[in-house]
Amino acid sequence: MRRSIFTAAMLMLVLFSAAACQKVTPTPTSNSGTVPSTPGALPTLAQKPTPQEVSSFNGCPPQGDGGDPVLNRLKNRVDDASAYYPVLFDAVEQLAWPKGIERKDHDKWSAGDAATVARYEGIPISVEGYLFDAKQQGPESTNCHGSTPEMSDWHVWLTQNAGEDRTQSIVVETTPRVRPSHPTWTLKALENFAKNKQRVRISGWLLLDPEHPDQVGKTRGTIWEIHPIMKIEYQEGGSWKTL
Repeated sequence: MRRSIFTAAMLMLVLFSAAACQKVTPTPTSNSGTVPSTPGALPTLAQKPTPQEVSSFNGCPPQGDGGDPVLNRLKNRVDDASAYYPVLFDAVEQLAWPKGIERKDHDKWSAGDAATVARYEGIPISVEGYLFDAKQQGPESTNCHGSTPEMSDWHVWLTQNAGEDRTQSIVVETTPRVRPSHPTWTLKALENFAKNKQRVRISGWLLLDPEHPDQVGKTRGTIWEIHPIMKIEYQEGGSWKTL
């Protein structure tokens, strides 16, 4: 009898130890109508804000001048959310996506894949971390192939920890249509955050960009992005300040 009790106790101890060592990926939480004050899992929202656009920006319509018009419209949204859900870095960087959407325009997606992406895309989120770098991008269909700084996206690489490279980063982007409302947003300011290893908090719209799966593990950790960025904050003196 004592041997049986001892054996059962040892089995429970082994199972408990194995469970404690297993990495747990954050799971979505339901929307309770309130925004939590600390970072957590991605929420599941019954309704998400409808993207707002400007009809034309320097002669460029929200659908751009080619490529995937649905993706371009999402990238070119200009609306600011009333609140952003603070989520853990891993909740975005480890979020899966259906392989069937890679390098495909939205009109080529299956209904099932579209529904999977729609569960998360368009959630207003905030993610904390550190910047690896920030660069102006070249011409693309989203911005009607404009080549001037005023018509170019900025690619910014957000890492979980200071000093990390971009292989496991989240790409977050500022866009030409949003930047005019934020004159203090400059590449120099972002570069200084990266140089000084200053903690930042990036708020904006969660978006899946299916165009770059080949870069995962090289120049990014996921094809989920915060795009466009709507708010940039930095930590200084133990408090958050808005750029």
